[in-house]
Amino acid sequence: MHGFGFWVLAVALLLVAPITAHADDPLASEWQKYRDRFIADDGRVRDTGNKDISHTEGQGAAMLFAEALDDRATFDRVWGWTRDTLHRPGSALFAWRWDPNGKTPIADSNNATDGDMLIAWALALAGHRWHVPDYDAAAHRIIVAIREKLIARVAGRLVLLPGSDGFEQKDGSVIVNPSYYIYPALEVFRRLDHSAEWGRLRRDGQRLLARSRFGEWGLPVDWVSVDKGGKVVPDAQQQQPRFGFDAIRIPLYLIWGGAATAQLLAPMMKFWDGFGDKPVPAWIDVTSGAVAPFPAPSGFLAIIDLVRARLHAKPPALPLIAGTDDYYSASLILLADLAQRATGRRELR
Repeated sequence: MHGFGFWVLAVALLLVAPITAHADDPLASEWQKYRDRFIADDGRVRDTGNKDISHTEGQGAAMLFAEALDDRATFDRVWGWTRDTLHRPGSALFAWRWDPNGKTPIADSNNATDGDMLIAWALALAGHRWHVPDYDAAAHRIIVAIREKLIARVAGRLVLLPGSDGFEQKDGSVIVNPSYYIYPALEVFRRLDHSAEWGRLRRDGQRLLARSRFGEWGLPVDWVSVDKGGKVVPDAQQQQPRFGFDAIRIPLYLIWGGAATAQLLAPMMKFWDGFGDKPVPAWIDVTSGAVAPFPAPSGFLAIIDLVRARLHAKPPALPLIAGTDDYYSASLILLADLAQRATGRRELR
């Protein structure tokens, strides 16, 4: 890539890349906690809240953190394990799950689109930061594979499939996970791949989310089904219709990608504020109104604070990683911090 095209890409990457932390920055010590607790010597990221399995989401997130902290040694370890262990033969995508407790660590070779997106995004940023053509080439291969295999058209609009197998139904409906729309990554993909489909997918994803409001609070849910006419309902085949452990990432990626609007964020904030001084539950069933019998972990609270700060145009007071935080909660804390650093006080539309 040369000349004007290179500088366009450089500007795009800077717009969505997190700010590098210096040695005396609190984020540097948070990264050290994360790296020491969750990343094995061989580069495998352990999901401590899920029997120490590893998955592409965790591998990609750790690569993203390592790039942001200018930690190339850790980046290379995590990418090396991911590439060598999870790569699917004949594909640029990756098997989504590796279980150290199973007879066959990779029992399901299907991919997870959000994990592939995080990996490609991290590689693109790392290639730009450290000037490594191999990173750029790997990122481009994954991005093209996502566009060719994981974008479907339903009722005249583009949707992002959660994986290559099992999400397009015989009746023409499609199962979608709204939290897999990683908006800052989509902008990088658009610049690298030069395809108009990425911008279209971004716009159609926001429209999908605007139609994904359910229950008393008008909340999105972890999984939805979009029928061939474009109607969106909570998906009955995946899990209960909850605004929970997946959907909590929706506002994070909206804010980080500059796709957040007050209209999209306000229903979630109204729900959270409704608990006043009481602990916010980890999930709510939008159909029955039942809530989790346990509070939201620190990572959820980091995203809630990010949303509250964005709606009220003030800096958030994000939590630090505590000894009780598992892999997912700690990851959300770091992601929220990077999102805040990358976007500052960008005005809502």
